[in-house]
Amino acid sequence: MQPPLSTSEADFVQILDQHQHLLHKVCRMYARTREAQNDLFQDMVVQLWRAWPLFRHQCKISTWMYRIALNVAISGLRRKRLPTETLTEQAWNIPDRSEPDLPDRLQQLYAALDRLSPVEKSFALLLLEDYNYEEIAAITGLSEAHLRVKIFRIKEKLRSILNPSLQNKQAP
Repeated sequence: MQPPLSTSEADFVQILDQHQHLLHKVCRMYARTREAQNDLFQDMVVQLWRAWPLFRHQCKISTWMYRIALNVAISGLRRKRLPTETLTEQAWNIPDRSEPDLPDRLQQLYAALDRLSPVEKSFALLLLEDYNYEEIAAITGLSEAHLRVKIFRIKEKLRSILNPSLQNKQAP
């Protein structure tokens, strides 16, 4: 018989269940195989759990989760196996709500995004999630002005990847 979840752990599991789609999107962006995505997802959950006691509700839960998930994905922490014994087995029984098969256009977009640098991918992902510049700046720690320049360049890069014929027409 499993021991009951603590209040803090139950709250964490509920938040994770409600917002796991954010983590799945980051995993899909940074890991190609299903196995690698699952490993990355688990590493993100471990890091979120470690940071959970420090979360002070000074930002939206999704902002906090994105910041940690992107840091895990970009920094390569998934290569280091982190101990998980502080979470009960029951906490890992969250149903998987990732999307196994993606439509062709979405696959093309992911292929284009895959050609971006890890940092560029994080900005693109947040844009696709309809975060505004102020929110993205809060997640990434950049100034809005710097962020606008980076996003403009990323959009241009994606435009040339997805429509290479447009690049030739726009040249002076």
